[in-house]
Amino acid sequence: MTAFFHSPFFNASLIAGPLIFLMAWVFQKFPPRTMNAWYGYRSYLSMHSPEMWKEANRYIAVLAKYLSWILTPWGLLAALLFSTQTDLFYYFTIAPVVIGILYICGSTEYHIHQMLKPGEDELKGGASTDFPN
Repeated sequence: MTAFFHSPFFNASLIAGPLIFLMAWVFQKFPPRTMNAWYGYRSYLSMHSPEMWKEANRYIAVLAKYLSWILTPWGLLAALLFSTQTDLFYYFTIAPVVIGILYICGSTEYHIHQMLKPGEDELKGGASTDFPN
């Protein structure tokens, strides 16, 4: 069993790809109906309104599915190119997972930020984010 864990086929991209696909499938099949602390894509902006909550969860599920389609073949390619788990192998398999997750979260935030009406502040109560001089 330890031989499998030290095999190049046991890598971050190959593990994260199917897990992210499963998360995306669950979000699409059973979308969170209400804003809650247990299930769904939660950020300050996504919890601004029920419409933004639904759209953020729909949008991140689509992006997560695309990311999983990239990570899984990437992990297989890494497993075929490397014969052992080296430092370069770790960078080659972990970096796409981290970059991909940061990208889908940032892209989702940008997408729901576009849903704000002109002049509407993203902070409830319209408080300014500028610091006093």
